[in-house]
Amino acid sequence: MSTRLMYAVATLVWFAAAPALADWDRAKLESGIRAIEKQATGRLGVGLIDLKDGKRWSYRGGEYFPLQSVFKLPLAVGVLQAVEAGKFTLDQAIPVTRNDLSLYHSPLAEAFKGERQDYPLRDLIARSTGDSDNTAADLLLRIIGGPHVLNAMLTGGGIAGISIDRYERVFQPEILGLAGFSWDEPIDLAKFQRDIDAIPAAERRKRLEATLTDTRDAATPDAAVAFLEGLAKGNWLREPAHAALLDKIMTETKTGLDRIKAGLPDGARLAHKTGSGPSAAGLNHATNDIGIVTLPDGRRFAIAVYLAGSLAESKGRAAAHAAVARLAVESLQRVGR
Repeated sequence: MSTRLMYAVATLVWFAAAPALADWDRAKLESGIRAIEKQATGRLGVGLIDLKDGKRWSYRGGEYFPLQSVFKLPLAVGVLQAVEAGKFTLDQAIPVTRNDLSLYHSPLAEAFKGERQDYPLRDLIARSTGDSDNTAADLLLRIIGGPHVLNAMLTGGGIAGISIDRYERVFQPEILGLAGFSWDEPIDLAKFQRDIDAIPAAERRKRLEATLTDTRDAATPDAAVAFLEGLAKGNWLREPAHAALLDKIMTETKTGLDRIKAGLPDGARLAHKTGSGPSAAGLNHATNDIGIVTLPDGRRFAIAVYLAGSLAESKGRAAAHAAVARLAVESLQRVGR
C-alpha cells in the first residue's frame, strides 16, 4: 500500500472514530425564543455556550439586563479568590452587627438576635449564593473591598459586559427612586416599606421601567455565559476544593426550581444562580437564572436567561425560563466533523 493511500485510509478512520461535535439549531432557537419572549410579555435575553466545542448562540446577547441577585455568583468567586490570596480563611469568624442587616430577602436578618453574631465565612458564602441572602451578600461584598473589586476581577478575567456597582441596601431603594442606606445605623424596614407604599403604583412602575436598560448592576447574556464558561473550565479558582464548594452550593440551591431546572430532562444536573426583582403595577423588574447544565448523556452547556420588564405573573415568568431551557436542550444537536 502506498504512503499516500495509507494516509488517506488513516484519515478516514480518524474521522469515523472521532466523537461528533455539537452545534445549536440556530433557526429553531431563533423562532422558539421569539415566541417565548412574546408570551412572557417582556424583554428576554438568552446566552448559550456548548462547553465541549465552544459553539455559541445568543438572543439580545449584547443588551444589558438587570442582574438582581445573579451578582452573588461572581461575588462568591471574588470571596473565594480572596481566600486563595490568603486574606481570609473559610472557617474564619466574620462578625455581623445589627447595622449590617440588609433589606428584602434575608433569613439571616430574620433570625438575628442581639447586637452581634459571628458567622464562619463559608456559611456566609452559602447563605449569599445558595439562599440568596442579602445581608450575607452585602457583608461579603463589603469585606472584600466593595463592588469595584468584583469589576476589576471580571475585566481582568476578560469579561466585558457585567457591571456590579451597588450594595443591595443601595441598589434596591434606588431603583424605586429612594435613597440608599449607609452602614452607620440599622435599616428601619418599617419606614422603608412606608416610603415605598407612599409612591403611587403607577409612579413605582415608571421608576422601575426607567432602570431596565441601566448598565449599572447589569449584565449582557453574552458576558454571563462567558463568565460561566470560565467557571466550568476552572479559570476563576485555583483550588479544586473551592470550585467544588461553589459547585455544591449552586447545585443544591432551592431557589428557582421552576425556572431553568424545570425545563431540563430527568437526570440532568444544574449548578445555577437566580435573580428576582420587585414588581409594580404589573411590571416585574427582573426574573433571571444562569447556570451550567450537565445532560444525562454527558453533554454540558452554559445558559443565561434574563427576563426584564415582564407583565406576566410569577408562574408565567418561571415558565418562560423553563421553556428556554427545554428549547436549548432540543436545539443542541450532534453534527459530524
